[in-house]
Amino acid sequence: MRKLSLFIVFILFTTFVLVNCANSSKRIRPPVTSIKITSKNTNFRIGDKLSFTLKTKIKDGSFRNTELFLDGKSLIISDKLEFSYDLETKNLNVGTHYIKAIASLNEGPNGENFNEFLLLSDLSPNKFSYKIIKSYPHNIEHFTEGLEIKNGFLYEGTGQEGSSAIYKIDLSSWKTIKESKLDDQYFGEGITILNEKLYQLTYKTQIGFVRNITTLDLLNTWYFKNEQGWGLTNDGKSLIMSDGTEFITYINPETFLEIKKIQVCNQIGVVRNLNELEYINGEIWANIWTTDKIVQIDPKTGKIVSEIDLSGLLNPNFLNGNKPVDVLNGIAFDPDKNKIYVTGKLWPKIFEIELVKK
Repeated sequence: MRKLSLFIVFILFTTFVLVNCANSSKRIRPPVTSIKITSKNTNFRIGDKLSFTLKTKIKDGSFRNTELFLDGKSLIISDKLEFSYDLETKNLNVGTHYIKAIASLNEGPNGENFNEFLLLSDLSPNKFSYKIIKSYPHNIEHFTEGLEIKNGFLYEGTGQEGSSAIYKIDLSSWKTIKESKLDDQYFGEGITILNEKLYQLTYKTQIGFVRNITTLDLLNTWYFKNEQGWGLTNDGKSLIMSDGTEFITYINPETFLEIKKIQVCNQIGVVRNLNELEYINGEIWANIWTTDKIVQIDPKTGKIVSEIDLSGLLNPNFLNGNKPVDVLNGIAFDPDKNKIYVTGKLWPKIFEIELVKK
């Protein structure tokens, strides 16, 4: 009897496996939609018309429709296996955009496929040179990472482990009246002042600090997701930071949560190494690391609207003691007097400049 029971169990199990294997072979696979993007121009720019051609290979009549999405927003639903969609790009921002196609069957799983494209700027940036209005002394030991002017004081944030600090400088005398050193493990980066608080980034520790602008005392510590912190500014509402890439991140100054990102492009490609930032008259100004160039960025679109060439501002052969000076870095705007100041890492001077259009 026991042998008979085991035999029956074996037969039932074998039947179950065979039936399921047969059903598995009949399972409907998710449909795959190819997405091809074309335009009359090789490099896609704002204002170009892009054509998306979609093709789904289904022959058994089970196809229902395909829905096309741009950056998560539905564009069109079609019940055709092959169709095209023309996209006008004049109202889009520069940067990378994402296309997704979801193909659905009457019964069975949906299939998804993705593609992406990069939109460049439709502008040729204005070109500016400069005129030196005046120069002021700058501590040649300061590895400048951030400059900010508020209420007649210049605030400077410096970098490098072991020597990072915040300095408060009286603009009437150009003398340091307050300073606060960071712990030796921190490499100080960009600074900005918002709502009477000074915010500061660090380089690779993903930590920021909030200070009292009068005493420079530490009020709070905050954390950011970006792998690195470079430049920092604000538009009166949000903190705006760079991280060495082509992206600029907007951050809530109370919760420190990310609000949005913009990607920065000119008419040639993405622009990386965005470093020290300053918000001036509705535009984001950014030093481009290792260059003598500052770019002016439209914060609404990510387009570079102007380029400022500061070549020759400081003699490149100038020696800081036995060491050469480092790169241009540091932009400060005095809104009360409409003055622009720039300097560099380990530079002996801060320059007040005026832009000269080329």
